[in-house]
Amino acid sequence: MTEMLWNSVAQFFERNDVQVAALHLEAHLRAQKSERFSTLADLRFRNDPNDVLAYVNEFIAECSSFFNVESVYLEMNGFDINFDRWYFDLFAYTEYVNDPDDLDWLCEWSSPDWEPLTLIGMEEIQEEFRWYMENEAWRQKEHKATEEIATLLVMVRFVQLVSEALQSGPLTKPVPVLATAHDFDILARFTP
Repeated sequence: MTEMLWNSVAQFFERNDVQVAALHLEAHLRAQKSERFSTLADLRFRNDPNDVLAYVNEFIAECSSFFNVESVYLEMNGFDINFDRWYFDLFAYTEYVNDPDDLDWLCEWSSPDWEPLTLIGMEEIQEEFRWYMENEAWRQKEHKATEEIATLLVMVRFVQLVSEALQSGPLTKPVPVLATAHDFDILARFTP
């Protein structure tokens, strides 16, 4: 089931159907026997999209004073093992590679270190991931399946926040913005 869900989310992202990806995962999460992570179906990050956009624009403006920014990548931290703080990092590039099979170029950013932005509103789910890891719940089939769906949905919730931020106003420079979470090979691409 997990590979099927990953593939379906990737296909939704390729069609820019972030909301449909979320609805799809919410339905799968609600159908699980385990009650763990169940509230995630109704939770979202509470960061103000306007504030997120302002932070991304500040980053682009600063980077633009050093090089020609051609794309930006936003990456949520490895949230499933980092329970204390969820955040995202920002990376800027002098190129944009529009090939879904080539993600290696994302390792070659040009931007300086930038303070990550803390994500708020999912603290309850952060505690669910803590419980899952500390109690070795992956050993129980019903919890493992639920956690895998929740992991995908948290990443999609982050991408939803990025989408809402980009819809809230213009970028300082209209460049492609890519978003996902650490160690994910499913990537949302928002192009101007």
